[in-house]
Amino acid sequence: MLHIILLILKILGLILLVILGLLLAVLLAVLFVPVRYHGSGSYYEKGRGSAGVSWLLHILSIRFRYDEDLTMTVRLFGFRIMKPKKLDRELEEAEDILVQAMERIEPEPLKDAKEAKEKVQSEIKKLPEIFEPIKDEEKIKKPFFLTSLWEKGKKRILRFFTKLKFFFRRVCDTLKTVKEKKDEIFSWISSKENQKTVKLFLKQGKKLIRHILPVKGKGSITFGFDDPYLTGQVLMYSSVIYPFVHKHLDLYPMFDQAIFQAEGTFRGRIRIGTALLIGSRMLMDKNFRMMLRKWLR
Repeated sequence: MLHIILLILKILGLILLVILGLLLAVLLAVLFVPVRYHGSGSYYEKGRGSAGVSWLLHILSIRFRYDEDLTMTVRLFGFRIMKPKKLDRELEEAEDILVQAMERIEPEPLKDAKEAKEKVQSEIKKLPEIFEPIKDEEKIKKPFFLTSLWEKGKKRILRFFTKLKFFFRRVCDTLKTVKEKKDEIFSWISSKENQKTVKLFLKQGKKLIRHILPVKGKGSITFGFDDPYLTGQVLMYSSVIYPFVHKHLDLYPMFDQAIFQAEGTFRGRIRIGTALLIGSRMLMDKNFRMMLRKWLR
């Protein structure tokens, strides 16, 4: 009996070790096997392009293609796990439904010009109320059902402009705060600990950007305008950055015709482990952790 129990425990232990080994292998694969991406595109009076992401010898791959429609395809172990989705067509269908719903809504006839004037004035008076902030947070959380797609679309548009207004207001408040706290900012910059943190952040940020950017790429651009002077101006401004990208980008200015043609390819990879290592180096800095806590509050 004891022998059977020991045998069962041995089998369970082996199964547990196999499971732990598989989990460790999956973890190492996620951390150190790079996610590879690539893309290509061209423009010759019409834009075309494709891009893809793959992982672990194409066990998982996602591909985007744009010709007349934007199409997405997902494959697992080489097998397509869903039908290619035409994203542009879905957006167009949603727009058509909205247009049809708007066409079905017939405005109520107005009796005379006086009634029309009063209706316009009442709508104008409502405009300030539309852009006022919603104070009752519970109303935002509660689901609401509109009688038509037109009302739903109008609500979304108004919310978008409201958020846009508050965004610009926040930017203005931030600029005012920076102006008011000028001395505090200068004292923060002059601190040796903060300077070390900023240098560390810039150093690790450069490493992260260098790791994410494509390792291979080649492109060409042919451009020209009706006015040769304008073509020369564009060529002059592009010469500022061209020395940094001349190995990967070819420019062909045309001074005798208006033209724009472009094509290019790129390829790169991202390792999650490398990105986490760069982030951990930043988190090891005590001053950076304190700053991060303040920003997250």
